Amino acid sequence: MDDGTRMTRRSLLGLVGTGVVAIGLPAGLSSCSSGQAAAPPPTGALSSAELAKVIPSYLPREVVPPDIPSVDGSTPGFTTMPAELVTSVPTPPGSGGKYTAMSPAWWAVPPGLAKNSYYQAVNEALGTTIDFQVSDGSAYADKLQAVLASPKDVPDWVVMPSWNIPTRFQQGVGALFTDLTDHLAGDKVKKYPNLAALPSEAWKFCVFNGRLYALPFPGGSLNAAIFYRKDLFDSLGLAMPTSLEEFTEVAKAATDPSKNRWGLEDPWDNGSPFLFRNGADWFLRDGKLVSRFETEEYRQSLEWTASLFAAGVVHPDSVAGDQSGSKDRFESGQSLIAADGAGGWPEALARVRPSNPTYDQQPIDFFPVDGEQPWIPRVAPANIFSFLKKTDDEAKIAEMLAVADFIAAPFGTTEQVLVNYGVEGQHFTRDAAGAPELTDLGQREVTTTYGFLVGAPVANARVQFPDYVRDSTAYEQRMAPFMADPVFYGQQIQDPPEYSSLGKPFVDLAKDICRGRKGMKDLDAAVKTWRDSGGDELRAYREGFLTGDEPANT
Repeated sequence: MDDGTRMTRRSLLGLVGTGVVAIGLPAGLSSCSSGQAAAPPPTGALSSAELAKVIPSYLPREVVPPDIPSVDGSTPGFTTMPAELVTSVPTPPGSGGKYTAMSPAWWAVPPGLAKNSYYQAVNEALGTTIDFQVSDGSAYADKLQAVLASPKDVPDWVVMPSWNIPTRFQQGVGALFTDLTDHLAGDKVKKYPNLAALPSEAWKFCVFNGRLYALPFPGGSLNAAIFYRKDLFDSLGLAMPTSLEEFTEVAKAATDPSKNRWGLEDPWDNGSPFLFRNGADWFLRDGKLVSRFETEEYRQSLEWTASLFAAGVVHPDSVAGDQSGSKDRFESGQSLIAADGAGGWPEALARVRPSNPTYDQQPIDFFPVDGEQPWIPRVAPANIFSFLKKTDDEAKIAEMLAVADFIAAPFGTTEQVLVNYGVEGQHFTRDAAGAPELTDLGQREVTTTYGFLVGAPVANARVQFPDYVRDSTAYEQRMAPFMADPVFYGQQIQDPPEYSSLGKPFVDLAKDICRGRKGMKDLDAAVKTWRDSGGDELRAYREGFLTGDEPANT
């Protein structure tokens, strides 16, 4: 992935169940100098009212009541498996069609259709044959570029992660893929109840050039946090910090080099910028669009992070820039605070609990900074999409959407289990909590292929760890009042390619400032270079997407 986030098989299977998507560094910010005004947006931005006309109606479908209901948009939680699974699509949705599908894999590529009993079982239940062309996820962007350059070679169904969307895709999407607006917009989606149950926010990100072109893989509302080792905090008599001052003090109290114990890992990525209300790319301040690099909050977050490094509370390996071992250091107790993607939480439990049953990591609640209440930007509710190859064959479109409806079945359904785990007794068995556990055959054949074509509604269903389900849903509910839509939320915007690397210098600069090698004068110089090298033109381009729906100040 472009942002350095590592995708593993476990992570992606986890995405299906929890909707967790890893967050990366701000994108769209290049070091070229054009000297010319940016080209105008390809189409006018849609207001909320206009956008509502092209996306499906939201018709929630609760087939199994959650143990922990959603509150203010938080993820519903399931601490136990349902006593009985529900069948949401009573008959095979397909009519015998045969389709090719292109999908990425960040794991070993599974056997093809002829030698894959999982594919065969799902296709039989679908009443349709889907033949997957699975490619290495790390090289998927290049594969997409090559395939899309030759329209006749485009498969019937194409999965496209947001970080792999090609340059100028918006201009060409209508020539390659089917416009789904007239098939799904508004109440037309009622033909497909499971698709209708997908949240409107996810559908908004499927709109390109004012029309609905994609099917979403929905994600959760919070996807990163600053975690602390509660079990070790308790043993040391420490408590979760509720202010910047307390954060620094507990980091100092936890640090004891003689015991190979340090307060924290590098808190920058997914960490301190969010505490300072600076977790988005763009902001409206006094009616003016500004980048995060230009905000006082960005400056403050760098200064505070630098103070932590200067205090000697950051693990020496992290100071040296070694992030590859940060999870091991946190899980072994060498460091007691670490920022991570939300998906890392249950993954850590799966790794550590077998040998350390008392292991307990918890997220630190966002707290007020300088008297300002927390401001948590909502993350993109979908980061992976699929597109249907352009066709005028209405029967094919209807069949593929019916298949998508089957695949989008929610947690607690027979379809959801089949799509994600295969056939019980063959591809998976049940663990002590009743949760599916892949067999050796399942490990070889079952991967997130059908699931990438369209996701199910997000559910927190790590029933193996009921305490995690309770704790993580409670955290989401506590943070829900502070969540807000950032500027451009719900819009699929591609910045011109000449600005694609404009923000890269800030990545290394932030590392240097945090470690005391550079200071605020260097930041001021970098911001000026950013503006002179295309930042102001990029700002002008982005201003073309303002709809009037944005808050006056974020």
